[in-house]
Amino acid sequence: MNSSGIQLRKFPFPFQCALAISSDIDNAASQETFTEIMEYFNTESDTLFGRGLGLEIGNSFWFFSNSNRPQLSYFDGLTMNETSFAPIIRNMWQSGHIDTLHSWGNFDLGGFTRSIAKMALKELQKYHATIPVWVNHGIGLNHQKVGNYPNMFGDDPSHKAYHLDLAIEAGCEFFWTGKITHVIGQESELTFSVQSKLLIQWLMKRTRYRHVVNPIYDDGNQLFFPIQFRDQTRFWEFIRFMNAWGKEQVLDIHDLATQLSPGMLNQLIKNRGFMILYTHFNEHLKMDGLPNDLTKNLSYLKKKNIEGDIFIATSSRLLKYKELHDYLNFKVDSIDGMTNIYIDSVLDTPIGSKSLARDQLCGLTFYVDHPPSTRIWFQKKKIEIEKNPKDESGKLSVMIPWEKLSYPN
Repeated sequence: MNSSGIQLRKFPFPFQCALAISSDIDNAASQETFTEIMEYFNTESDTLFGRGLGLEIGNSFWFFSNSNRPQLSYFDGLTMNETSFAPIIRNMWQSGHIDTLHSWGNFDLGGFTRSIAKMALKELQKYHATIPVWVNHGIGLNHQKVGNYPNMFGDDPSHKAYHLDLAIEAGCEFFWTGKITHVIGQESELTFSVQSKLLIQWLMKRTRYRHVVNPIYDDGNQLFFPIQFRDQTRFWEFIRFMNAWGKEQVLDIHDLATQLSPGMLNQLIKNRGFMILYTHFNEHLKMDGLPNDLTKNLSYLKKKNIEGDIFIATSSRLLKYKELHDYLNFKVDSIDGMTNIYIDSVLDTPIGSKSLARDQLCGLTFYVDHPPSTRIWFQKKKIEIEKNPKDESGKLSVMIPWEKLSYPN
């Protein structure tokens, strides 16, 4: 809250919670199913999976692959030869629908070195692309993983697999090292559901998993928190929701139905939390249609989005919105009956200062007494705003409109 009493609403108006679906590219069934489901999720076109949902759901990619099973990647194997998938990836870099680097590649059979990352970075720079989210991939020989855990060397400057500085140069700001949660909604209200799940995770971490040294549960319920890597750089580490019951499954297209059950979605609304859902929705995906229960649950998700209950965005946009909300600086004055909100162009965060651009402000919602006499300014320019009616709290607000990503043709 600012000293004037004006405060930010937790979510963009009129939403009660926020959801991003974070899908790893592992074992994607085919290039055709990849493009078809992305069109189904993000447009309202007629697709093989039915009429599109018109939501905003992102995806991840690999540059390289050295695996004992076929994988989708930008380059063919460990070469610099483009696959037919590369142009699709590039289009979605530009639109923002591919915003996650699932490590530089699949190195289940080993072979990663810093030179691999340099080649990938050069390709990103060639197309003026940046990737905001990093998600660790794999076990064993996937030494490019970051985080101070066994067989993770990507942030260790003394190891030949060190590359974190290159990932940062590629635009990565938010890192997933492997921590998961079964709490439905992070940064949420302390409902009985949330408190009981947190207690169970706290106990499991200290009993059943007391000897586990790989990433597991975090004691709190934050969406992200500062991490200091071994090369001393500080960025955000975020957690992903696996499921509500604690049993790890394949997390493929079939498990997604259970992860997005109406009961889970209603609990997320009740808990008023943020969630980044962990899945591999390209895995076991077939062109002859989606599982019936998933189609039904996705329709319910769309309904809750249309009704103003669940805010849906890509992983990077949700993370950036949360960062903006938490560390925004603004000043307020009143002149001639008008209330002016001046947004600072710099965010001061625990991981350092960040400069803001106008297009990063969308979704910000301010509770105000009288919307018609409120103006918002950024870098000495007045911003177009929407004036909202009272929400569930009985408060009025103004909002910088959320601009949905435009899906590439």
